[in-house]
Amino acid sequence: MFLNEGNMKRKEILQKLAKAGFTFREGANHTHILKNEDYISAISRQTEISIKIVRKIEKKTGVQLLN
Repeated sequence: MFLNEGNMKRKEILQKLAKAGFTFREGANHTHILKNEDYISAISRQTEISIKIVRKIEKKTGVQLLN
């Protein structure tokens, strides 16, 4: 689900990544995305993540997040 034509809900991103087999570790200001205990990327704790950042996460993880 998109909000304000340029953001995606953080919760939806994490759900899709978890379904693809990624795990998470909570940092001080970000949630770290892990695959087989290896660091892949980080996502901030904002409720809405910009599409630009979502595309970067897609590129790093190989998971299609945008419809």
